[in-house]
Amino acid sequence: MRLDRFCIVPVLIASLLSACKKQEPPSGASDPAPSKFTQEQLAAKFPNDLGPSTVDVSAYPQKIQEEYKDFISVCGSCHATARPLNAPYKTAYDWGRFVHRMHIKIENKGAVLDDELGKRIVDFLVYDSKVRKIGREKEFQAEQEKLKALYAEVAKEQERLVLKDTLESPKKETPYVGVK
Repeated sequence: MRLDRFCIVPVLIASLLSACKKQEPPSGASDPAPSKFTQEQLAAKFPNDLGPSTVDVSAYPQKIQEEYKDFISVCGSCHATARPLNAPYKTAYDWGRFVHRMHIKIENKGAVLDDELGKRIVDFLVYDSKVRKIGREKEFQAEQEKLKALYAEVAKEQERLVLKDTLESPKKETPYVGVK
């Protein structure tokens, strides 16, 4: 009888200890609150990045269509083409400043954008602005408001993901420096 009680105690202790063990999520379980945004949306730095990255240029003149190809190849090599296509700039002056600023950034990385190619890109952006941003201003403004609202949601999600990563990462060990 005493031997029976002696065998029950270790079994009882083992079952109690297993109940206290930290519960791991089942394998294959994902983030408790998965993101409703795509990776491209979560990578956005500006509201303009969330808009369309291409334009239907089939109705544009042939020269502008060729300039569009230059725009896609040059500008798309550094950032999303959605950024300039959805930017609020409309005038040749504004586009000239914008492209010049990008020209300087490209040179700092070791590449060279010649003036003729820069002018062709500006010509495309000015023509496209006349058609889409000035010619259909109300539609463009409505799209801008949608992009701003979407970006506000994306920014909150980006912040949530950074906070989640920060809380889950191990804390750095710091050396003891004594009482000051």
